[in-house]
Amino acid sequence: MKIKSVALTLAAVLTCSVSVTFAGCGEKTTEIDFPEMKEYSLTDGDGAHVADVPYDEYLQVAAFTDDLYWVSAKDFGASPDKSAKENTALLQAAIDEASANGDGRGAVEVSGGVYYTGTLYMKSGVTLCIAEGSALKLPDYDEYTAAEKRQLLDGALIRAEGVDDWSIVGAGKLDGNGTDYTKESENPTKNLPQETFNLKEKVLSYRARIRERKSEEFGCNLIYARDCQNVSLYNLVLYEPSTWTVKFELCDGVEISDVVIDNNIYVANSDGFDICGTSNVNIEHCFIATGDDGIVLKSNVGEIENVTVSDCEIMSLANNFKIGTETGYDVKNVTVSDCYFFCAEIAGGYSGIAIESVDGANVSDVTVSDIVMNNVPSAILIWLGCRLDEDKGSDGTMGSIDGVTISNVYAKDVDIASAVVGCDYKNTVYPVKNVTLDNINIAYRECGEDLDIYNGNDVLHANMDGYPEITRVSHSYFISHELSAYHDMPVYGLYLYNVENVQATSFRVAPRSVNTRPLTNAGTFDERDGIVNSSVSTDF
Repeated sequence: MKIKSVALTLAAVLTCSVSVTFAGCGEKTTEIDFPEMKEYSLTDGDGAHVADVPYDEYLQVAAFTDDLYWVSAKDFGASPDKSAKENTALLQAAIDEASANGDGRGAVEVSGGVYYTGTLYMKSGVTLCIAEGSALKLPDYDEYTAAEKRQLLDGALIRAEGVDDWSIVGAGKLDGNGTDYTKESENPTKNLPQETFNLKEKVLSYRARIRERKSEEFGCNLIYARDCQNVSLYNLVLYEPSTWTVKFELCDGVEISDVVIDNNIYVANSDGFDICGTSNVNIEHCFIATGDDGIVLKSNVGEIENVTVSDCEIMSLANNFKIGTETGYDVKNVTVSDCYFFCAEIAGGYSGIAIESVDGANVSDVTVSDIVMNNVPSAILIWLGCRLDEDKGSDGTMGSIDGVTISNVYAKDVDIASAVVGCDYKNTVYPVKNVTLDNINIAYRECGEDLDIYNGNDVLHANMDGYPEITRVSHSYFISHELSAYHDMPVYGLYLYNVENVQATSFRVAPRSVNTRPLTNAGTFDERDGIVNSSVSTDF
């Protein structure tokens, strides 16, 4: 659907200060040509899945060379007609055979239908090929007793630890049966966008639709890999885990392409790809639809370096791309480009781009470019906080965010301003440094507003030692989300606090017609929304 150019009137109330330099004060009129955006719908009823996943655009018929040592799961007795308990041992025997006799070139073929199974352990030098129309699937939750599930399930459908040079391919499916492993949501209906935007109601409405796990003990990733090298996922469908879809932990050398993640979008903690302490990662041409973060980098167990994400479509009910929240070790050299971030039909989650350090990580050299967003609540969040959770890798030392460039962003139908926020910790200011925002184009979703802007001191930043989200920049947590305060930011465009050398050029925002807030607080200085020890250059 081609979105027409619209003449936008941008009012910026900017006041000069000795600590801030800026350009482009006053009222400006500009035009934004939004690129064509795909429109996706959700399944009927509760809208638990994207209805029109473009499988044909991402999956191909797998082709392999003849020099692989092929093993058929059927030859070992595995069958779609057998139980998960029976198939687990038979499928594992096939994988073991391919590893033992394949001399690093073993391949296991799974074809002919849906094979119920427990956890399977990958081995070095093995390619697991799941044929188109076939699947490996976890058993129904109630099929086995708790004791039997403990024997069958080891935290993932596919588990790999300390094994190298393996891959999963084939245009078939890994199925985590996640809906069956989770409870019915409190409100199993589509969460339609509000006619009058209210931040707290938005948060509570979303939370009422989350499906929690029936048992934390039996939550399973589809793929869990730790301490592995040279891993590839290619031409594959990942479907309905009951927790994070794919988790790479302390791995090196990961290639992911032409993968479709098709999750129940209400399942809690169902992240797409979790890159945890893992370096040299390339993710390209993937379609991800999930209920939590789409692609997320977490440095809770080790440093992350050299990650590239490109040419992906990501639907998320949290953050489409995120660095954080667990950030105890450094993250550097991350590039995201040419992606489409969206939320189909319903009210979305948080930010399209979230870059966070809250547990002491130094985050640097992050480049994000050429991103189109549709119906994502907020375009950008950059958050340096002081949670410093030792369980997330913190040694008690404050981290930093220094060197972020975000350019050529087009975001349509947002609800919340973007923000760049540093923090005050133990009477010391820790600013976000050296951020460039160039050619950022944002238009609000047209509706009414019921805002709650706090006018006291410091509440906007009371959560800097807590959990970071765009909805919590002005959040004050008390016992439960229902009792907590969710205040709106005092600006509609770009909120800045504790920043140093932020350059915003061609940062254009079209507010709602009922808007009464200024575009930004750049250029103002007071106890509540000042810019501390900073230089900000803006050209709105």
